Amino acid sequence: MDEKEIIERELFSDTSRYNDIIDRPYQQSKGHLPMLQSDRAGQFSPFAALTGFGSLIQKKAEIYDHKKYLSASEEKRVLTKLKALASTRKTAIINCFNDETGYYEEFSDQVSVVKPERGRVFFNHRPSIPIANIREVRE
Repeated sequence: MDEKEIIERELFSDTSRYNDIIDRPYQQSKGHLPMLQSDRAGQFSPFAALTGFGSLIQKKAEIYDHKKYLSASEEKRVLTKLKALASTRKTAIINCFNDETGYYEEFSDQVSVVKPERGRVFFNHRPSIPIANIREVRE
């Protein structure tokens, strides 16, 4: 046995210091309600101190309940249209999911750049949006 194993055994294997409390029955606190099972692991997570974090995630999930996801073939069709519009600089009508409001909206703008590797479409007069949020593209 090497020195490291000896130190480890001395530190972690000797439970004799706790013999007086190991076999005692559990005492329920009279001052605190018991913690829910679902919240137990949260006390050890680094974000547990952020109050309202769970409700924030719940609100975001409710927003995304309205989103309709395209099939792979529909996504490919939208991407092809966007690339064609970027090369011609024509104005297009874009129907997309707004992840702030949770609803779909339409706007008209020129597609300036399509970056599939970043998953974004850039426009002339609007901020970029995720390609995955676009439902339909019309000229």
